[in-house]
Amino acid sequence: MNHSANEKSARRHGLLIGAAGFCLCVAGFGVAMAVQQPAHADAATADLPDPPANGVMGFVVQDFVPPVIQGKDACPTGTSPKMRDVYLASLPEDERTRLQRKENEPELTKRWQATVFAPDGSNICSQPDKFDRPLLHTVQSQTAGGLDLDGDAPGESCAHDQFTAPDGRTGIDNQEYRVMGCTLEWRGKDGIGGDLLTGMRQFHASGEWTQVILLRGVDSLKNDSDVEVIYGNTPDRPQLDSHGNFLPGYSFTISDKPPRHRNVLHGRIVNGVLITDPQDIKLTQTWGQGGARDIRGARTAYDFRRAKLRLAFQSDGTLRGLAGGYRPVFDVIQSPSIGGAGAALAAGIDCAGTLATLRKYADGIRDPKTGKCSGVSSAMNLYAVPAFVNDVPAPSAHRNQAP
Repeated sequence: MNHSANEKSARRHGLLIGAAGFCLCVAGFGVAMAVQQPAHADAATADLPDPPANGVMGFVVQDFVPPVIQGKDACPTGTSPKMRDVYLASLPEDERTRLQRKENEPELTKRWQATVFAPDGSNICSQPDKFDRPLLHTVQSQTAGGLDLDGDAPGESCAHDQFTAPDGRTGIDNQEYRVMGCTLEWRGKDGIGGDLLTGMRQFHASGEWTQVILLRGVDSLKNDSDVEVIYGNTPDRPQLDSHGNFLPGYSFTISDKPPRHRNVLHGRIVNGVLITDPQDIKLTQTWGQGGARDIRGARTAYDFRRAKLRLAFQSDGTLRGLAGGYRPVFDVIQSPSIGGAGAALAAGIDCAGTLATLRKYADGIRDPKTGKCSGVSSAMNLYAVPAFVNDVPAPSAHRNQAP
């Protein structure tokens, strides 16, 4: 049975205070639970336990990756070509055949790598606006993971085609997937996950990007009209099992040092699924750090505008679902942009072509004066396991503090 708003407020602020002044928030389930691999499904399971008596639940996010749906119908013409292949495709057939002979490989390498640089020495990833490049191959299927981001804000997005989710939900907005879903970094070859699947897990496991979720005022895991959701970062490193999965039941403290990302959201639970109201969300995203964890790289951030969470409670105590919002288009290529010429030379990433394609399909962050959009709808598969989360409240009453 749901409690009144006053009762919920009292329960939220009457929690046990630890010696360091932190609110010790207890995970809602035991620690000896099997941790499963993430899946696209975000449907709640029928057999859900009662929440803890104090209505407080904590989680640590194990997976936060783009929801790539495998299958040849998504990219019928294949994945987007790399810089070398784009160069070859621009040549007459006879010249292309000549350069592809083994003895001409040094000449081919020199010629395609020259396309990475402009006459003034600028490179295609650090200064993508200086290059005119062909657009990427885009996802052609009608199915994508994601959320309906513009349904409650008509007129705030630009015209775009929408997807249908694997679970049948319609009106799905995920233009980032449309643009990036045929790249090797996202999709990989022959149905094998792209580099992001392993690379991004490493960032979360290292403590660089580690995210935590704290729920307060939970009266029922099935239906509850008023839940406080704190979604932020922690510097604490998760503990892993022999398969690389996060072990449940460990303690994490929300970061209290810059860059500090602590997002306070309002949510509700409907048929076992936690859904938050649209609100901007910022989360840590550090690129280019060295081999040691304490050697920090270029600091950027996930910047989701009008973002939502849709997370289903599972009978084993985990959360599965999606986070989504609108991202500034340049943010999508900020990692190879930081990498500069090396991203194009070593990985073959065409930053200019990618940025041009993102701008073409931009559907969010609409300028009210010009009517143009500078952001793309985005979604991330999210999988979280139970944890003890120590909250460090923001120094003021403002939400989404990130000093």
